[in-house]
Amino acid sequence: MDLEILQDYLVESRELLQKAQEDALRLESEPGDEEALASIFRAFHTVKGGAGFLEADHLVEWAHDLEDLLDKLRSHSLPVTRERIDAILSGIDVIESMFEELAQEQPPRPGPAEMSRTVKMLAGGDSQAGAQSPGQESDPIPVLAGAPAEEEDASGALVTRKAAEAPAVADAEDASAVEESRETSAVETAACRQSDSPSAAPAGSTAPKAHAKGTESAEKMLRVDAARLDAVMNQVGELVLLRNRLTSALEGLTKEDENMMRIAREMDLRVSDLQSSVMTLRMQPCRRLFQQLPRVVRDVSRQLGKDVQLEIAGEEVEIDKTVVDALSGPIMHLIRNSLDHGIELPEVRKRANKPVAAVLRVTAIHLGDRVRIEVADDGKGIDRRLVVRKAVEKGVITGDEAAHLSDQDALELIFRPGFSTKEQASELSGRGVGMDVVKKTTDKLRGRLSVNTQLGQGTTISMEFPLTMAVLPVLYLRVRQDTYALPTSAIDSLIDVEENRVHRITGHASYRVDGTQTVPLVDLGAVLQNRPLEMSAESIEGVLTEHGLFVVSEVLGDEDSVVKPIDFLPDGSLYQGATISGRGSVVLILDAGALSAAAEKGL
Repeated sequence: MDLEILQDYLVESRELLQKAQEDALRLESEPGDEEALASIFRAFHTVKGGAGFLEADHLVEWAHDLEDLLDKLRSHSLPVTRERIDAILSGIDVIESMFEELAQEQPPRPGPAEMSRTVKMLAGGDSQAGAQSPGQESDPIPVLAGAPAEEEDASGALVTRKAAEAPAVADAEDASAVEESRETSAVETAACRQSDSPSAAPAGSTAPKAHAKGTESAEKMLRVDAARLDAVMNQVGELVLLRNRLTSALEGLTKEDENMMRIAREMDLRVSDLQSSVMTLRMQPCRRLFQQLPRVVRDVSRQLGKDVQLEIAGEEVEIDKTVVDALSGPIMHLIRNSLDHGIELPEVRKRANKPVAAVLRVTAIHLGDRVRIEVADDGKGIDRRLVVRKAVEKGVITGDEAAHLSDQDALELIFRPGFSTKEQASELSGRGVGMDVVKKTTDKLRGRLSVNTQLGQGTTISMEFPLTMAVLPVLYLRVRQDTYALPTSAIDSLIDVEENRVHRITGHASYRVDGTQTVPLVDLGAVLQNRPLEMSAESIEGVLTEHGLFVVSEVLGDEDSVVKPIDFLPDGSLYQGATISGRGSVVLILDAGALSAAAEKGL
C-alpha cells in the first residue's frame, strides 16, 4: 500500500465525510434540500472509489450500501425520513472507524452486521427498520416540489437539471464519476497515473475543465506536515530571543554608532514580520473546533428528550492550532453539561413560560490579541447555594471554607475535581471530571475562565485565550535579588501598594483595591523565597491579576519571550517553564494560578 496515497486519501476523505455529516443534519431540518442530498451522495461515491483503489473491500461494501440508500432518496423513489437520516449518520460513524484502521495500515474490518441489514432494509423501502428514539416520528419528510434533481445519463454520469453543466471527473472504480464543484481527489489522480492507459471522461462531459480548475486550486494550496511547521516556529523563536539580546546589548551604544542602531532597528522589524508570518501559518478557523457540535447536540438532546436549537457564530475567527487541538474535549464537556444540567425538559420550560425549544449558543469572538469562546444556554441557571451544599457533602470544601466563599468563588466550585450536583452518575455526566478538564486545559493554554449565570434565565461560560501560543509576552519582576517572568495575559494592571489597604484575617491576607473590590494578597517573597517582603522596610510594587494582588520588589519591564519547557518540573509546580531574557540570563516563568493556590495553603 502506497503510504503517501493512503495519507492523501484519508485527509481528503475525512473532509468529505465531515461535509456529508453537516449536509445530513441540514437535510434533516430542510428535507427538500436537493443540493445537500446530492452532496452526501457524491461524498460516499468518492470515498468508495478511493477505497476500491486501496483494496479496502469492506469499506467499499459499506459505502456502496449507503450509496444505494442515497440513490433511492435522490431519485425520489423513497422519501427522506428520520430513520434514514439516522442510518446515514450511523454509517458515517462506521466509515470513520474504518478510516482509523486504515490509518494504522490495517484493512478495515466489516461494519456491524445489524446496522448493515438496517441500511439495506431502509433502502428497500422499510421505514421502520431503524430503532426509534422516544417520541420520534417515522412519518416521511416530504420533498419540495419543483426542486432541482440529478439523474444519470446514458454514460452513467450525473446530470444536474438546475445547473447549465455539471463537471464529471474520472473515477478509479467507474471510469466516469460524480464530482461537481470539487477537484479530482488525490487517490483518483494516483489511480489514473498508475494505470496502463488514462481513464477517459464520457463524451460531452466537462471533465477537462473540472481538472483544470482542480489543478489551479491545488497550485494555491500546499499541505505541510505539522511537525515541520512547529520546527520552523521553534527556529523563529530562537531568532526572537537573539533579537532581544541584540537589542539589549545595543542599548549602551553612543550616537557615533548610529549606523549599527539603524541596522538593529531594521533587523527588529524583519524578525517581527517573519514571526508574524509564521504564526499566521499556525492559525486555524474555529470552524474546525465547532464542526462536530451539531451532531453532538442532535444526538444528546434526543437522548435526553429535550428540544434544543444550536446557534454557532464566529466560525471564521482564527486561533492558534495548539488551542484548536486542545479544546475539542473541553468544548464537548461544556456542551454536554449545558444539555444535561442547564437546559430543562420541554414540559418544565412550558410551565416556566419559556419557549419549549431551548437555545444553545456557541460563539467565538476576536478581541485584539485574544480570542473568547462562549458557551451559553437559556436554561435554569446555576443555584450557588446548591453548588456550595453539594461541594461540602462531597468533601470538595469544608463547612468553614464554605462560609467565607464569595458568589464568584461558589460558582468556580463547579470546576473542582470530583464536584457534581448529580446524585447518580450517568453516561453523560455526574462523575465530576468534565468541568475539571475544562479548567485544567484553560490554565494549560494560558487562558481565562469565567462563569456568568442567572437563575431561571441561563448560564454563559467564557474562555479567553491568547491569539497565538508560539510567543509569550511576559513582564519581568524582581523579588529581592531574583528575577522572574509573569505572562502578561494574567495581568490586569500595576498598582502602588498602600500598607493601610492590607487586611489580615485568620492567617489570610487581602487587599482593598478600591471601595468595592477586595482581592487575595500574594506575597511572592513568602511563596518563592519563604521570607515575606517587609512592606514598611522594603520598596514594593503590586501586580493585579485575576488570582489576586502579587506583591514584588520591583517591576522591571515587558518583553516577548519563548517558553522553554522544564521536563523535571512536578505536577503543581509554581513555574510554567523558563525563558532567556534580553540580557542572556535564564528566567523562570511563573504560573499565576499555582502561586495563588500555594499562598492559600500557606506554603
